Amino acid sequence: MLEEILRQKRAEVAQLSESMLRNVRPSTRNISYALGTGRENMTLFAELKRRDPWSGEIRPDLDLVGLADTLQRVGIAGLVVDTEGLYWGGSRDDLIALDRHGIQIPIVRNDFIVEELQLYESRRAGADSVLLRVGLLDDDALKSALRVVASMHMVGIVLVYTSAELDRALATDAVVIAISNRDLETGAVDLGRTLELATRVPSSRSVLACFGIGSAADVQMLRGSVDAVCIGSALLQAPDPIAFLTALAGA
Repeated sequence: MLEEILRQKRAEVAQLSESMLRNVRPSTRNISYALGTGRENMTLFAELKRRDPWSGEIRPDLDLVGLADTLQRVGIAGLVVDTEGLYWGGSRDDLIALDRHGIQIPIVRNDFIVEELQLYESRRAGADSVLLRVGLLDDDALKSALRVVASMHMVGIVLVYTSAELDRALATDAVVIAISNRDLETGAVDLGRTLELATRVPSSRSVLACFGIGSAADVQMLRGSVDAVCIGSALLQAPDPIAFLTALAGA
């Protein structure tokens, strides 16, 4: 799966123009405010996607803008938007639609970033932050990506899965570390991964727990260990997403 995605990403990058580099307006939605005031005040992010490789179709008819508008009105801290097309059913057009609608909360692009042009593309489409997968970037590329996003007043969220990847993330000046609970190859979920790795992240940096978080019990387990959690499939499949979020917030 990963190799197929990376081939597609490189093909997409080849279609991008270097005009992306010019006249990029800076981000004004600061994700730092969405990460609360410490791990004792954990906030909730919503992951927006139509499908994924493990659940299959989740919300193929997703009204992305309508749901995002509702979520921001009930207090969700930020949106993680999956723009990968082959397996998640998204595109940069989703970012553009949210930005044009005037969404006020931070928008994080979740994709497979392998080239610098994708960072400029992300900002031009309306993203305020991007997930940078440590497993896809060498140390120089990772540090360069963080500098590029900072130049556009964006925040690079460094996504890790293993202890070795966390070592590399902590060697950068990234202010937000995201920890994935899901093995990308197998789909297996282990919330203990976040609990283990988060203890190594100093309080001067924020921790966002991502993927595979599906219940109030999961949120309660992570409370106090991370600054924010990202809820995806469980929220999108809930009969009443707002009631579901209310239950999570009270966990």
